[in-house]
Amino acid sequence: MPLIQVALATPLRRLFDYWPVAGEPLPAIGVRVKVPFGNRQMLGLVVGQVETTDLPANRIKAALAYLDTNPLFTQQHLVFLRWVASYYHQPLGEVLQMALPALLRQGQALHPPLEPRWQLTELGKQTTAASLQRAPRQAALLKLLQSTSQPKTQKNLQAEGYSLAMLQGLQGKNLIEVQKLANKKQGIGLPHLPPDEHLPKSVLAEVPLKLTEEQQQVVQLLINKTNNFSPALLQGVTGSGKTEVYLQLIQQLLEAGKQVLVLIPEIGLTPQTLLRFEQRFNRRVVALHSAMTDKERLDAWRSAMQGRAAVVLGTRSAIFTPLPRLGLIIVDEEHDASFKQQDSVRYQARDLAVMRAKQEKIPVLLGSATPSLETLAKAKSGAYLWLHLHQRPGVGVLVPEPKLLDIRNRKLIGGFSEPLFLAMDKHLKAGNQVLVLLNRRGFAPVLMCISCGWIAGCLHCDARMTWHREPPKLHCHHCDQQQPLPLTCPQCVEGELKPLGAGTERAEETLVERYPDIPVIRLDRDSVRNRNDLASKLEQIAIQRPAILLGTQMLAKGHHFPDVTLATLLNADHGLYSSDPRAMERTAQLIIQVAGRAGRAEKPGEVIIQTHHSDDPRLEKLCVEGYEALALDLLEERQQINWPPYAHLAILRAEAPKTEQVEALMRLLAVQANLINQEAVTLLGPVPAPMERRQGRYHMQLLLHSKQRAPLHRLIAQLLSWLETSPEARRVRWSLDIDPDDLF
Repeated sequence: MPLIQVALATPLRRLFDYWPVAGEPLPAIGVRVKVPFGNRQMLGLVVGQVETTDLPANRIKAALAYLDTNPLFTQQHLVFLRWVASYYHQPLGEVLQMALPALLRQGQALHPPLEPRWQLTELGKQTTAASLQRAPRQAALLKLLQSTSQPKTQKNLQAEGYSLAMLQGLQGKNLIEVQKLANKKQGIGLPHLPPDEHLPKSVLAEVPLKLTEEQQQVVQLLINKTNNFSPALLQGVTGSGKTEVYLQLIQQLLEAGKQVLVLIPEIGLTPQTLLRFEQRFNRRVVALHSAMTDKERLDAWRSAMQGRAAVVLGTRSAIFTPLPRLGLIIVDEEHDASFKQQDSVRYQARDLAVMRAKQEKIPVLLGSATPSLETLAKAKSGAYLWLHLHQRPGVGVLVPEPKLLDIRNRKLIGGFSEPLFLAMDKHLKAGNQVLVLLNRRGFAPVLMCISCGWIAGCLHCDARMTWHREPPKLHCHHCDQQQPLPLTCPQCVEGELKPLGAGTERAEETLVERYPDIPVIRLDRDSVRNRNDLASKLEQIAIQRPAILLGTQMLAKGHHFPDVTLATLLNADHGLYSSDPRAMERTAQLIIQVAGRAGRAEKPGEVIIQTHHSDDPRLEKLCVEGYEALALDLLEERQQINWPPYAHLAILRAEAPKTEQVEALMRLLAVQANLINQEAVTLLGPVPAPMERRQGRYHMQLLLHSKQRAPLHRLIAQLLSWLETSPEARRVRWSLDIDPDDLF
């Protein structure tokens, strides 16, 4: 009898063999199965069948139950998920679990049981309520059910004041019945499945916008590439109409009966983007992101997996959604760091989009005003089709050129210089909106005693605590540790505590004092905690004129604010002289994204960037020649020093409560790597992480660098085999990051 191979979500990089469920036929590849594992039960996925195993027969256990009648993933999709596990050196079971909605991971049926729904019998349809005079509540209930054409749930009927006893009374008289359910093979507890939903003949629900000649050329070029794998970069200035290009390209795919997957970086952008897609198409559009409830995610995932959803719009994890008729993948704002998963399976969704498109032989479109250097290098080499949108639609609508405002030797009030205030005065008096971006939450990033120099530091991290005013507290944004504000200096007792630097709360206080009659609308992680908060803030922005919009990066991403005529970045210096190799790239992207918020309608825009380094040649080049010119210079630097995208990296990280435990493992790991490494892989470290102590644990890392990908992955595979059997590795928590975005 063949054995089934099961992938389980364990740290072990292997599959597990089980006898099939007794008395059941062999399961299809891709169904969930419940199996015994040690002294507990686990859910896994059947990924294969084998005739032989290395284990003795008496040690092989039988599977307990199959949870699905049909596979959740096609063979082609399983090939993609296997590739993900292989490339990132992760257990297949963990990748498969990550690709499933939470409720399916917990064992819920793909088609969960529905609430009981009550409907009239044939006798009930013919019986008048008047004939039940001796039971007036039953008569009212019968009349209610006769007034509606749809069965009503028991929950709804009880909410209207009808008890279960009344329902059972009518049931006993054969006047009503519980809605008949489909048999188990059609879906556990489902009513009889409805026929396929009727779709309007036209996929369009509204007339598309008229394209510019530049947009039309781009759309036509992309339409010609829709029948095979064709990666393309669409580099368009902010406000150039990239979304309209996406919509008109999607229209072609929907008319051909295909599905489209659109990845976007921010949950906050989902509602407005979803609305725009729903207004455009007469087809089902679903969203997938972490702010949805588990039930909402399962419903959307199931709709996509069954082919009913024509367009799936989601954040990075949506890349794993099964889509049987997938015809196109779009990655909007492909440069955004949020496409990189920073824990568990540390995948890069943009890269997976390209690989999935390659395996499925479909086009993939990467869009951005500020492409990542990795994508730009591919376009420059000719591996990707490189398309441009240089202009904004509309006569005379130009992208404003950022102006550098030197704040050396200037007095700053809450982070604002007087020349910036004067510029704001001008735009606000004209009845327009001003956008102020400050990428720091809280009131001040540092609280210091001016007498002894004491600085409020986190007890668990090598980091300073941020002072928050509302509510008053000190908050570490690395470990989430919070504590009350000290009344006096804990070190010298008598010294005065003063804030250093400015966060969004302090900037808000400064703006409210200077502009008491103008609303200040703040968007950051402290003021926007859920979908309703964001919707409320965006609604405020839409109606308040004049107004000041203040926030962190979430304010600069993808929003369309037609009344913003001045956009400003309070401090552009954080990324200029950082040890992070990506710092300048990210600073340039942020400046251009901020600049793109101004002058998006008929009104001309202005952009002011405050800096202590206005003579920095890189900043000057960015402001005068644009992002692409600076990015090409950065690419040349990367090539000269053999750094990504012209080389490949991986980081092995380790952490433990005691520094000795981490050091012992990392020293042994380095020795092992040097013994194994016979190829061109350079080892950098091991060294303490840039923030050595975080969340009460000590961190170290070993960086692996190679010109070629293959030798790097061969070395990693051997090191992982050693780590899985090393006693020292069991005393610490370790992880692997392939193609890291962040070296910290």
